[in-house]
Amino acid sequence: MEGFKTYRHDSNPKEKELHDKFIEMFGSSMELIPLTLNSRGTGSDDFLSEREEKIVISTIQWLGSPVGQSFLRSCGFELKE
Repeated sequence: MEGFKTYRHDSNPKEKELHDKFIEMFGSSMELIPLTLNSRGTGSDDFLSEREEKIVISTIQWLGSPVGQSFLRSCGFELKE
């Protein structure tokens, strides 16, 4: 699994770092992200599609972009080298 626009990894290593770290930590459990809880509240009857998983991963990657890093700084966060 990988996000959209991974060609940008070559020009922005921070995007690649966030993309790869997220996949390393959560890639095998992406199917556990529920869209809704079932009526028992014990799990989900509806999970992310493959496209939705790519959107999640791409959003994490985006946080490593100059615009994403600016957003994080405006929220009081800063990525360390």
